[in-house]
Amino acid sequence: MNRGFRLQAELHGGLGVRSARMVHLRIIAPRAEADRALELLRRAGTVTALVVYRDAAVQPEGDVVSCDVADEEASFIVGDLRQMGISECGIIDVDHLDASVSTRGLEATRLARGNPADAVVWHAVGERIAQQGFLSWGLVALFTLAGAIASVAVLIDSAPIVVGAMAVSPDFGPIAAFSVGVIRRRRDIALGGFAALTVGFTAAIVAGFLITKLLVLADIAPDHFIRVGNTLAQTIAAPDGYSVIVALCAGAAGMLSVTLGKSGALVGVAISITTIPAAADIGLSAAYGDWASFRGSGLQLALNIVSLLVSATITLAVMRSVTLRRGRRHRAELGLPDPPTGAAPIDDPLEVHESGDEARQALVTPQSPATPTPRASSAPE
Repeated sequence: MNRGFRLQAELHGGLGVRSARMVHLRIIAPRAEADRALELLRRAGTVTALVVYRDAAVQPEGDVVSCDVADEEASFIVGDLRQMGISECGIIDVDHLDASVSTRGLEATRLARGNPADAVVWHAVGERIAQQGFLSWGLVALFTLAGAIASVAVLIDSAPIVVGAMAVSPDFGPIAAFSVGVIRRRRDIALGGFAALTVGFTAAIVAGFLITKLLVLADIAPDHFIRVGNTLAQTIAAPDGYSVIVALCAGAAGMLSVTLGKSGALVGVAISITTIPAAADIGLSAAYGDWASFRGSGLQLALNIVSLLVSATITLAVMRSVTLRRGRRHRAELGLPDPPTGAAPIDDPLEVHESGDEARQALVTPQSPATPTPRASSAPE
């Protein structure tokens, strides 16, 4: 019995109300593929609430199969279904449930290896990266606004305002996309993430320059910026070993938060790194002609970005390695063959996708019309 299951029993057993963390799957496929999927799902002990609607689907035509899977095994079950070719001839929808209150659900969770809190549903990770990791007008706008806010923070030496700017900045999405491209050896994906970073931080630098010039012209900011006594400005323009250590730790924490769906932790990562403040200070220094600080802030930004990219990529590689090892054990238990040597891991949702709009289409599981019987569930984390 895993620790999460024991804790559920201790917390709720006395009340007679216990819930399991489950992922709901809806599969639409032709009869032959639907029967193969049913056979697989029946054999998996971590699957419950298995229902089939014969000839219920209209577009695409076929059967509709729905089930709940323990969080820890969801990626592997989806990978098995994809290996059957169901994602090509039909649809696999993945949806997190708020709660599944049943003894059978708890039993499925008990049989799954690991802790539900540490479960990684890689297909949901792919969706998050597709939405946040590539160049878009919204991403550039957030970078621009973050740069403007951070410039004001540096001018008045305000830690609360610079924290707000760092929280607004969407820089970790492109970092995650870059890491995926490196791990999958996909140059287009890595370049797509890096391009989003480059354009985003360029927009932040330009915003810092323009907002500073505007404030000087409006006689709000001083004609000459004095850094002595401005703790924030002095720290940003003087990178050191601490900056690298913090960025390395933040990169690992950020990748963990992206894969585990811990949005609160990702906010903490955003406000712990000196990327947006450095970008804003580059623009501010250029506006005042302070080229020594310009070079210092540029070095600060470069050190932070490189450290984040390296740390996030290493963390993703380790997590993916652990997942693939568990996937091999999962397939062995169900008597399923391993993917051919050299083929992309079938339980890795990021093995085939393109940059830009095509990346979003390949990374995100397509959604189909409403299910025959609606059920309460939450959106993917």
